[in-house]
Amino acid sequence: MMAKAPSIEDRLAELATLGKGPNTPEARKQLHKHLASKISLIVAKAAEIVAHLEDHEFTTDLIAAFHRFMIDPATTDKGCAAKTAIVKALLAADCDDEEIFRTGVRHVQHEPSWGGRSDTAAPLRALCGLGLVQIGSPDAMNELAALLADKEPDARIGAAGALGYCGPTAAPLLRFKVLTGDEEPAVLAECFNALMKVSSSASFEFVARFVDRSYESLYEHAALALAESRVPGVFELLQEKWTATFDREFKQTLLLPMALTRSEAAREFLISVLETGEVRLATAAIAALSIYRDDASLRKRAEEAIDGPNKTQLLAALRRAFE
Repeated sequence: MMAKAPSIEDRLAELATLGKGPNTPEARKQLHKHLASKISLIVAKAAEIVAHLEDHEFTTDLIAAFHRFMIDPATTDKGCAAKTAIVKALLAADCDDEEIFRTGVRHVQHEPSWGGRSDTAAPLRALCGLGLVQIGSPDAMNELAALLADKEPDARIGAAGALGYCGPTAAPLLRFKVLTGDEEPAVLAECFNALMKVSSSASFEFVARFVDRSYESLYEHAALALAESRVPGVFELLQEKWTATFDREFKQTLLLPMALTRSEAAREFLISVLETGEVRLATAAIAALSIYRDDASLRKRAEEAIDGPNKTQLLAALRRAFE
């Protein structure tokens, strides 16, 4: 009597074990076998494991699997699970197969969903756009420009992120996207991050323009992009914006970006906010200070700064934030 073939659950369990185990010749043999599977979930899990292996020999298997799942893709690879995991593994392996990335960056995969049909390939397109940048394709910028106009937010977000690796030549395209707008704020947030990455000094003034109450859905993203760039003058800009407004929500929002500059001036400012005792602003300052939770001396200074009728409430918030 022939032995029963292992179920999908059995194979996924085997892959889970392989993922936790050592990178042995036997383990690699099993991964080769799973990458040749016709079941997308099996291949996706195997590709996830392969992506974390150094100096592996699975590129040929990954490319073959990608092309296999491009045949009747909505049936063979629902949700683009396998193709997306495969491209992640190829990126991790510094694969230079331009054909894969060109194919993936233009792939659209409509599948039935609640209320109609949805395109499940947006994350794949974004990853393949990054792949074209990674291999230095001369068409990378053109493909990313098209992705910035993609119908799916995930593709547009991915395009903006990939442009952050294209150097200063990507700045005009990113600025154009910000100025023309997007219904999804996360897209423009990624544009701000990319601008500060490709040319922080040249982009400072442009991004700072959006740290303004009139850009209600964007000012926090712009402030965070500036803060995370760590360029000189960010804290001073944010402090000026904070001082110039009576809008309490706007003030609260600026406190975390201030803290992220990690300057001594920012820490002193946040302590001064605690000293006011105003509950909402002080609570926001405590949340911002929590990024320094390993700094015992700063915690002590914060405790000493809290006083007034709301002292018990604010000390409790501080304790929770620093735990």
